[in-house]
Amino acid sequence: MVGYLHNNLETIPGNFRRYALLAAHEPTAEQKALLLARRDEIDRGLAEADVLTIREQVGILRSSMATAPLGEEAMTLAKRAFILVLSKYPAWAIVEASMRFLDGRAGNKTYAPTAAEMAEVCRRLISKNLAERARINAILDAEIYHAPTAEERAEVERRHQAFVEETARAADARRARQDDRPSREVTAERLQAVADLEARRVRREAEQAGADAAAERAVAS
Repeated sequence: MVGYLHNNLETIPGNFRRYALLAAHEPTAEQKALLLARRDEIDRGLAEADVLTIREQVGILRSSMATAPLGEEAMTLAKRAFILVLSKYPAWAIVEASMRFLDGRAGNKTYAPTAAEMAEVCRRLISKNLAERARINAILDAEIYHAPTAEERAEVERRHQAFVEETARAADARRARQDDRPSREVTAERLQAVADLEARRVRREAEQAGADAAAERAVAS
């Protein structure tokens, strides 16, 4: 059920924290109750381990596998490190990780694992539970939306078609107004533009000639 519902989730543009779910796929009240019960079960299974379990499993490993010689103070600090690192993981994961090091499925089969090596195995063991919990949360938090009815889709299509037709009519009207201008009016505008350009050219040449003459007089004097 979790896989089916999660596969129907849709992304929401601009919102990467939440998903959308079509109303037709919305979980029923019974399904929601099952999802909540499963999430509670996962949470109970992910409850943090007690210190006694950590001490016991680390003691078994260090007494059964080779370890580097440590002084009393260093040993005390090492035990604190294991407790600090492993206390966030459930007891069953710590026990299973310990067993994997003991029977050679993890580690180098000779030396007792470090706190970091134990934590790495624990993370792999609980990864599926965390992923399932994340999927359940995404389903329960999904934004439910309703698909448009046939009438609503038809109305949208009608408005779109009306907009296209109105835009086309406006474009045709603009082209018609431009095409209706008399050719003589266009020719007269062009002739006037040419005359204006010629007049400006004549004025520039006259001004330049006057400047040149003034310069010659100044030199002669």
